[in-house]
Amino acid sequence: MKQTILTILFILLPLSVFGQMKVGIMNPDDVLDALPETEEVESQIQDYIQQRQADFQEQYQVWIEDVTEFSELVEAGEISEEEQAQREEEFQERQEELNNLESRIQRQIQQRQNELFSPLLNRVDEAMSEVSEELGLDFVLNKTASSGDPIVYYSSQRGVDITERVIQKLTQN
Repeated sequence: MKQTILTILFILLPLSVFGQMKVGIMNPDDVLDALPETEEVESQIQDYIQQRQADFQEQYQVWIEDVTEFSELVEAGEISEEEQAQREEEFQERQEELNNLESRIQRQIQQRQNELFSPLLNRVDEAMSEVSEELGLDFVLNKTASSGDPIVYYSSQRGVDITERVIQKLTQN
Protein backbone atom coordinates (compact mmCIF):
# COMPACT_ATOMS: atom_id res chain seq x y z
CA MET A 1 0.00 0.00 0.00
CA LYS A 2 2.78 2.39 0.96
CA GLN A 3 4.62 1.60 -2.25
CA THR A 4 1.46 2.22 -4.31
CA ILE A 5 1.04 5.66 -2.76
CA LEU A 6 4.69 6.50 -3.46
CA THR A 7 4.30 5.37 -7.07
CA ILE A 8 1.22 7.57 -7.52
CA LEU A 9 3.06 10.53 -5.99
CA PHE A 10 6.00 10.04 -8.36
CA ILE A 11 3.61 10.06 -11.30
CA LEU A 12 1.39 12.94 -10.19
CA LEU A 13 4.09 15.24 -8.82
CA PRO A 14 5.75 15.87 -12.20
CA LEU A 15 2.32 16.34 -13.80
CA SER A 16 1.36 19.01 -11.29
CA VAL A 17 4.69 20.78 -11.73
CA PHE A 18 4.29 20.65 -15.52
CA GLY A 19 0.80 22.08 -15.24
CA GLN A 20 2.25 25.21 -13.60
CA MET A 21 4.74 25.91 -16.38
CA LYS A 22 4.06 28.61 -18.94
CA VAL A 23 4.96 27.59 -22.44
CA GLY A 24 5.11 29.86 -25.49
CA ILE A 25 5.47 28.97 -29.12
CA MET A 26 7.29 30.84 -31.86
CA ASN A 27 7.77 30.45 -35.59
CA PRO A 28 11.43 31.39 -36.20
CA ASP A 29 10.95 31.42 -40.00
CA ASP A 30 8.27 34.12 -39.67
CA VAL A 31 10.56 36.15 -37.43
CA LEU A 32 13.48 35.93 -39.87
CA ASP A 33 11.19 36.75 -42.80
CA ALA A 34 10.04 39.89 -40.98
CA LEU A 35 13.59 41.24 -40.63
CA PRO A 36 14.67 43.51 -43.49
CA GLU A 37 18.27 42.29 -43.12
CA THR A 38 17.24 38.75 -44.05
CA GLU A 39 16.66 39.73 -47.67
CA GLU A 40 20.12 41.32 -47.88
CA VAL A 41 21.77 38.26 -46.31
CA GLU A 42 19.95 35.94 -48.71
CA SER A 43 21.03 38.13 -51.63
CA GLN A 44 24.66 37.99 -50.48
CA ILE A 45 24.44 34.22 -50.18
CA GLN A 46 22.97 33.90 -53.69
CA ASP A 47 25.74 36.09 -55.10
CA TYR A 48 28.35 33.96 -53.34
CA ILE A 49 26.75 30.74 -54.64
CA GLN A 50 26.69 32.07 -58.20
CA GLN A 51 30.33 33.13 -57.96
CA ARG A 52 31.46 29.76 -56.63
CA GLN A 53 29.37 27.88 -59.21
CA ALA A 54 30.85 29.99 -62.00
CA ASP A 55 34.36 29.14 -60.77
CA PHE A 56 33.50 25.45 -60.76
CA GLN A 57 31.73 25.59 -64.11
CA GLU A 58 34.76 27.22 -65.73
CA GLN A 59 37.09 24.44 -64.58
CA TYR A 60 34.54 21.77 -65.45
CA GLN A 61 34.12 23.20 -68.96
CA VAL A 62 37.89 23.12 -69.55
CA TRP A 63 37.92 19.47 -68.44
CA ILE A 64 35.03 18.61 -70.80
CA GLU A 65 36.77 20.32 -73.72
CA ASP A 66 40.00 18.44 -73.00
CA VAL A 67 38.16 15.10 -72.76
CA THR A 68 36.32 15.81 -76.02
CA GLU A 69 39.52 16.72 -77.81
CA PHE A 70 41.22 13.61 -76.42
CA SER A 71 38.30 11.39 -77.53
CA GLU A 72 38.54 12.77 -81.05
CA LEU A 73 42.28 12.07 -81.17
CA VAL A 74 41.72 8.51 -79.93
CA GLU A 75 38.98 7.95 -82.54
CA ALA A 76 41.26 9.24 -85.26
CA GLY A 77 44.02 6.87 -84.07
CA GLU A 78 46.46 9.73 -83.50
CA ILE A 79 47.48 8.67 -79.97
CA SER A 80 49.50 5.63 -78.97
CA GLU A 81 48.06 3.19 -76.45
CA GLU A 82 50.69 4.16 -73.90
CA GLU A 83 49.89 7.89 -74.25
CA GLN A 84 46.18 7.08 -74.19
CA ALA A 85 46.52 5.18 -70.89
CA GLN A 86 48.59 8.01 -69.39
CA ARG A 87 46.11 10.71 -70.43
CA GLU A 88 43.12 8.66 -69.25
CA GLU A 89 44.77 8.47 -65.83
CA GLU A 90 45.34 12.24 -65.89
CA PHE A 91 41.68 12.83 -66.78
CA GLN A 92 40.58 10.58 -63.94
CA GLU A 93 42.79 12.54 -61.51
CA ARG A 94 41.34 15.81 -62.80
CA GLN A 95 37.83 14.43 -62.37
CA GLU A 96 38.63 13.55 -58.75
CA GLU A 97 39.99 17.07 -58.27
CA LEU A 98 36.74 18.47 -59.66
CA ASN A 99 34.73 16.28 -57.29
CA ASN A 100 36.85 17.50 -54.38
CA LEU A 101 36.43 21.09 -55.54
CA GLU A 102 32.67 20.65 -55.67
CA SER A 103 32.64 19.29 -52.10
CA ARG A 104 34.87 22.14 -50.94
CA ILE A 105 32.57 24.68 -52.57
CA GLN A 106 29.54 23.16 -50.81
CA ARG A 107 31.35 23.45 -47.46
CA GLN A 108 32.35 27.05 -48.24
CA ILE A 109 28.76 27.94 -49.10
CA GLN A 110 27.52 26.40 -45.85
CA GLN A 111 30.20 28.27 -43.90
CA ARG A 112 29.27 31.56 -45.61
CA GLN A 113 25.58 31.01 -44.78
CA ASN A 114 26.49 30.40 -41.15
CA GLU A 115 28.66 33.53 -41.03
CA LEU A 116 25.96 35.75 -42.51
CA PHE A 117 22.97 34.34 -40.62
CA SER A 118 24.68 34.01 -37.24
CA PRO A 119 24.25 37.69 -36.23
CA LEU A 120 20.55 37.59 -37.20
CA LEU A 121 19.97 34.38 -35.28
CA ASN A 122 21.72 35.85 -32.25
CA ARG A 123 19.42 38.91 -32.37
CA VAL A 124 16.35 36.67 -32.66
CA ASP A 125 17.57 34.61 -29.71
CA GLU A 126 18.11 37.73 -27.59
CA ALA A 127 14.68 39.14 -28.49
CA MET A 128 13.03 35.79 -27.79
CA SER A 129 14.70 35.66 -24.38
CA GLU A 130 13.55 39.20 -23.54
CA VAL A 131 9.95 38.53 -24.62
CA SER A 132 9.94 35.23 -22.72
CA GLU A 133 11.12 36.96 -19.56
CA GLU A 134 8.54 39.74 -19.98
CA LEU A 135 5.75 37.15 -20.29
CA GLY A 136 7.10 34.92 -17.53
CA LEU A 137 7.38 31.91 -19.84
CA ASP A 138 9.16 28.75 -18.77
CA PHE A 139 9.66 27.36 -22.26
CA VAL A 140 9.30 28.50 -25.87
CA LEU A 141 8.80 25.79 -28.43
CA ASN A 142 9.55 25.98 -32.12
CA LYS A 143 6.18 26.07 -33.85
CA THR A 144 7.45 24.41 -37.05
CA ALA A 145 10.65 23.13 -38.54
CA SER A 146 12.21 24.95 -41.50
CA SER A 147 10.90 22.22 -43.79
CA GLY A 148 7.36 22.87 -42.57
CA ASP A 149 7.17 19.74 -40.45
CA PRO A 150 5.99 20.52 -36.93
CA ILE A 151 8.41 19.93 -34.09
CA VAL A 152 5.54 20.04 -31.61
CA TYR A 153 2.82 17.80 -32.88
CA TYR A 154 0.11 19.21 -30.65
CA SER A 155 -0.22 22.71 -29.34
CA SER A 156 -3.43 24.00 -27.84
CA GLN A 157 -4.60 27.48 -28.74
CA ARG A 158 -3.91 28.42 -25.13
CA GLY A 159 -0.17 28.43 -25.91
CA VAL A 160 1.28 31.92 -26.02
CA ASP A 161 2.51 32.60 -29.57
CA ILE A 162 5.26 35.21 -29.18
CA THR A 163 6.21 35.41 -32.87
CA GLU A 164 4.68 38.87 -33.37
CA ARG A 165 6.15 40.24 -30.13
CA VAL A 166 9.64 39.05 -31.14
CA ILE A 167 9.19 40.69 -34.56
CA GLN A 168 8.10 43.92 -32.87
CA LYS A 169 11.08 43.78 -30.50
CA LEU A 170 13.47 43.37 -33.42
CA THR A 171 11.93 45.94 -35.73
CA GLN A 172 11.29 48.72 -33.23
CA ASN A 173 15.00 49.56 -33.00
